[in-house]
Amino acid sequence: MNNMKNKKNKKPEPWPILLTVKAVIINEDKKVLLLRRAKNEKTHAEYCDLPGGTMEKGESVLAALKREIEEETGIKDVEIGSVIKISEYPEGHEKFDELKALRFLVYCKSGENVKLNSEEHSGFEWLDIDKAIEKIETKNGFEKEKRDTLIAAKRYLEMKNSLEGWKRCLADFENYKKRQEESRKDLLRYSTESIVLQIIPVLDNFQSATTHIPKDQKEGAWVVGIMYIQKQLENVLRENGLEEIEVKIGDNFDTKFHEAVHTKECAACAKGKKFENKISEIVLKGYKIGERVIRPVRVVVK
Repeated sequence: MNNMKNKKNKKPEPWPILLTVKAVIINEDKKVLLLRRAKNEKTHAEYCDLPGGTMEKGESVLAALKREIEEETGIKDVEIGSVIKISEYPEGHEKFDELKALRFLVYCKSGENVKLNSEEHSGFEWLDIDKAIEKIETKNGFEKEKRDTLIAAKRYLEMKNSLEGWKRCLADFENYKKRQEESRKDLLRYSTESIVLQIIPVLDNFQSATTHIPKDQKEGAWVVGIMYIQKQLENVLRENGLEEIEVKIGDNFDTKFHEAVHTKECAACAKGKKFENKISEIVLKGYKIGERVIRPVRVVVK
């Protein structure tokens, strides 16, 4: 009875697992590196192969993969991507029962020169992934596993390209929306400016008329009404972004904000005076919307 109890409580012995790592190496030209096993190889001589091998004791997965790639191909500068397949060796191969496999997608530069440093391989080719898949004979066991690995790599790349294409489309759409919003703002701004430019002369006439009202009539009902309409018009324009350009007599003439309708330069020079480039008279008010001048101040310069 005790023996049976001890058997139930006994933990199973650890199962030693050997892990192999292999790479589907892709260069910048979207070509896949396919190796050719040497003639003197005991297994699968002269068959196509992928770079990689068994991990050494105490070695990390990525370190083992980089080491195997460098030993078999001479390629040092690689970027290890995603795991594209986890493989188990086919049943019926007792000596490989403990062997499992990780298959990675690995990127390298197109200019990388392949130097076969391993006696395992006698040649190599850079192929389109479809041609690489066709190159591997469809068999069971190890050859099928290599072919399935390339198919998994192709599917992963197609999925990645689709995702990147979707991201580009999304980014393009966001940029399109921004451009449309800017166009809408520009259209609204220019439409506002066009309307304001047509109303400003009306405001000029109001201001000119109210400036010359006789003192004894300024308190009259009709004058007060006209002044109120003028104020209302000014408020409407102000609410639409219109600002009067501030200027006073004696300011320096600035072509950005001012327009000279008359200059006293010649008269000043004739009297031996230096031209000052100063505003001596304001003929007509100027306006802006934001930083955009829609009508400069018309001035006399001396």
